[in-house]
Amino acid sequence: MIINTIPSLIKRLVKLSPGLIIFLGCTFANAQQVDSLSSYIQAAALNNPGLKAKYLQYQAALEKVPQAGTLPDPELQFGFFINKMELMEGYQLADFRLMQMTPWFGTLKAAKDEASKMALARFHEVESLKDEIFLKVKTSWYRMFKITSEIKSTQKNLDLLKALERLARIRFKTDGNSSSGNTSDMTSAIEPEQKSGANAMGSGSMGISTSGSSSGSVPMPKSPGAAMGGASQNSLVNLLRVQMEIGELENRKHSLEDQLITEKTRFNSFLGRKPGAEVFISDSLQKAKLPGSLIVLADSVTNNPMVKMFEADKQANEARLNMATKMGYPMIGIGLNYSLIQKFPHVTSMMNGKDMIMPMVTATLPIYRKKYRSLRQEAGYLRDAAAESATNMKNELKVSYQEAIQLYNDAERRVELFSRQASLAEKAIALLTRSFSVAGTDFEEILRMQQQLLDYEFKQVEALVDGNTAVATLRSIISYN
Repeated sequence: MIINTIPSLIKRLVKLSPGLIIFLGCTFANAQQVDSLSSYIQAAALNNPGLKAKYLQYQAALEKVPQAGTLPDPELQFGFFINKMELMEGYQLADFRLMQMTPWFGTLKAAKDEASKMALARFHEVESLKDEIFLKVKTSWYRMFKITSEIKSTQKNLDLLKALERLARIRFKTDGNSSSGNTSDMTSAIEPEQKSGANAMGSGSMGISTSGSSSGSVPMPKSPGAAMGGASQNSLVNLLRVQMEIGELENRKHSLEDQLITEKTRFNSFLGRKPGAEVFISDSLQKAKLPGSLIVLADSVTNNPMVKMFEADKQANEARLNMATKMGYPMIGIGLNYSLIQKFPHVTSMMNGKDMIMPMVTATLPIYRKKYRSLRQEAGYLRDAAAESATNMKNELKVSYQEAIQLYNDAERRVELFSRQASLAEKAIALLTRSFSVAGTDFEEILRMQQQLLDYEFKQVEALVDGNTAVATLRSIISYN
């Protein structure tokens, strides 16, 4: 019983809409893997409003093909005599006339060719927009990956700076305890402490300390510089400096989070989704590879849909020129005239009351030649303009191709460079941190190197994204999607 129902189930699945089939395919695929960039590209192909509009325009252009290849509608005329027309063989009651006009031989074929080529041009326009949307989806997704990676890198550096802050705080307390003076006025801005005993009697707000004396002498105020040793002051400066760096990184992190929200909104608009829809961003990004050798890619520029669109426009205008030439010839009409005759009473003639049938042939006289000459010249100008546009587009694409190759090569070098530089910076920071933990020196160099490491990590991700964007641009130029 179950086996017999399988064929009918398959037939029902085949009748499902393509969008539902793709949705089911993505659902089963997601049981094993999460969303990927390729699934987002498929969603954009199905749901992007601009692409839908272009495709509907292409469908409308296809409907013009049967219109252009059809004969004009036949004409039917009917005339009725209010007063009977007396003829020799009876009374004429009415006239019927049917006429079919036919353009010159080959005119309809030329018109149909023009409509077909125009529809082909609209199809290539759809393909061009599809490649453009795919490029935007990839570029936006790569940009979100870049921002997400920068947020993670910023958070990692924040954690490291907070660890350095704890070390600087410990160093400051150690140096402060070993100094001869009181450091309460300098630590009040960092971590307020409870005052007790003789310290509570002093004017802490003015930085005045009191020291007990057996003779009961009056306490004298001391300046912070006199109360604090040089080591303690340097430790405090280090602590304040790392807190400044932490504040700047926290502000940068918030700014990146705002950029990510804006980029997600842009990305979802390409997919026809709500602005707040979640977007999956992978933790790592594989380096994209060129889809072929550079020589093959350079020769593939002619496959760009925009070039093909202009070439189709050129062919359409060639057909239009042919049609305009044939429109300058006469149109032939073939028809039939039928006269309804009523019999004379009391007449025995064989022709009495016999209806008349008359075949007819007509032709137009295209004597106003200026109109047809202008039609041919218009079609010729449009054909030449389309040819020049195709050549211009090829030149522009070759420049864009070379720029993308340059960006790809530059990104390859930068990825390698900044990866090596980041590794060296991490080793230097580890050495400097150990030195600071032991001797309390080189703290400023640690902060400078930490900032440089963060910059290298940002640039490394940026170079990887630039390389993948360059590959996506190349694929869009040669329509290799």
